[in-house]
Amino acid sequence: MKAMTNEARQFSSEFDHIAHEALQLLQQVPAALLDHPFPTPESYSIFMLATYLVEVGEFWIVGQIGKRPQPSPSLAEFCAAGTLPALIARYQRWLKEVHDILDRLPNEALDEPLAFALAPGGLAQIASMTARACLQQAIRHCGLILEHMRTLSRSLLSSTGEEPAANTPGVSATAEERQSQDGQT
Repeated sequence: MKAMTNEARQFSSEFDHIAHEALQLLQQVPAALLDHPFPTPESYSIFMLATYLVEVGEFWIVGQIGKRPQPSPSLAEFCAAGTLPALIARYQRWLKEVHDILDRLPNEALDEPLAFALAPGGLAQIASMTARACLQQAIRHCGLILEHMRTLSRSLLSSTGEEPAANTPGVSATAEERQSQDGQT
């Protein structure tokens, strides 16, 4: 099998980072709060956001780059169901597919226009994009969802009197933690 290209490795690594942080956030939130939405009208639970994130990733990487049609995700029409173990397994399957697809993707393929692989009933017309643009779009979209998850996680944990783990990516260190990290007291 051909080795992963440098650029594909960077994309793959970014999806690994996003997925692992999303799973870490899910596992930090008490199980009773996974389906609790942000305290604003028309908001979503962290479980719904995590499910939406993996659907977006599946749509862009598996559907568009891997050319296996996936339904177009729409948070406005979205409803998540299932269990945390099932969602974790879905993330693991998705990351395996990300690596399977990107491991075979030569650099030249990143600049080729893609014919969108839409599932029946999906978007009727989308302008052509290159594989690179699809991967960049997927990272931006997944990153935005992850930021919503971070915000909701902080809110949920603060409502219980807990704080997110200091080593969670995206969580700012306190002044004391920064001083400790810098070797200052």
